Amino acid sequence: MKILKRKNLPFMAAAMYVIAFSSCEHNDGEPFIKINFPTSSDVAYILNQGSYGDKIEGSLNVLDYGSSSMFENMFTKVNERSLGSTPQCGVAYGTRIYLGMYESHTIEVIDRSTFRSIKQIKLEDSEEGRSPRGMVASGGHVYITMNEGYLSRLDTVELEVDASLKVGLNPETPAVMGDRIYVPVSAWSADYGTTGSVVTMHPFAVEKEIDVPLNPQQFLTNGNDLFVISWGNYGDEKGVLAKVVSDNRYEVVGNARMGTIRDNTIYLIDNPWGGELKYWKYEISSGERTDMAFPEIDSPSGIGIDPSRDVLLISSFPMDGVYPSYLLPGYVCEYTLDGKFVRKYAIGAGPACIFFNAD
Repeated sequence: MKILKRKNLPFMAAAMYVIAFSSCEHNDGEPFIKINFPTSSDVAYILNQGSYGDKIEGSLNVLDYGSSSMFENMFTKVNERSLGSTPQCGVAYGTRIYLGMYESHTIEVIDRSTFRSIKQIKLEDSEEGRSPRGMVASGGHVYITMNEGYLSRLDTVELEVDASLKVGLNPETPAVMGDRIYVPVSAWSADYGTTGSVVTMHPFAVEKEIDVPLNPQQFLTNGNDLFVISWGNYGDEKGVLAKVVSDNRYEVVGNARMGTIRDNTIYLIDNPWGGELKYWKYEISSGERTDMAFPEIDSPSGIGIDPSRDVLLISSFPMDGVYPSYLLPGYVCEYTLDGKFVRKYAIGAGPACIFFNAD
């Protein structure tokens, strides 16, 4: 995924926006509430999914490394409306942020400097997918997997979904390598899938299927190597990280359920149902595995690595007695790449998706 790093100029604009915003008044004479904005170009974005059934709304949060500050619920503060139910995926691409809301059936396009909504794309009546699951951006487009079985292409100039392809039931988090998009087809609503769909960008078409382990959830790539994380059947077949060797061959590296990649290293979390929580990293070129420990984390919900800074983030559900809570506010912990704890940030309910600016 190729996304542009935010420069200092948009943050100057954001600072000017804060001044204007805090000095104006509503039409009824009530003053606006001052909104603080990030002041650094080194930021991470964290989506809280909230809880659809318990009517807890999702949110967009911004972690500013430069000031060691978390800016919570930025979209709602700026736009004075809900982001929507169950934010599921997001990318920062060019001067904008693109977010997919699973239960609200919308895609939100947001200015990356001011966090103002540019456009809300409504998918409720779409016959080619309406429930976003994963996103990746490349070549002037954002590609979104839809739970109904489609990969949709969003034109970042017209801000419209201009094409959709049938890729297989319940596709999850895709990855771009070269001029192809790799889509994991989990088919979790059927009997779990064992394939990934390979989609060419030009033309936008399904080229072929490749074999992957049971219940694939996420493709990972450093531009040269392709990996997939599959969750198995939640029973005797465990979640794994596998390297895709050819169309009909893969090599299992180890057990995992979440992962993030940068250059030659993959950081992984193995959090099996009813099993022992483990952390490890994998060096691609040497095949070396190293166990890691993150005792500050209660119940990991997401992991991400900054593509341009040595920052590793792990989000977590809090504990409510002996069980993780999906309703109480969670948190995100910042680490160095060797696993040294830096600091902990409070955040809302259901932190899951972590993404970054990139070069």
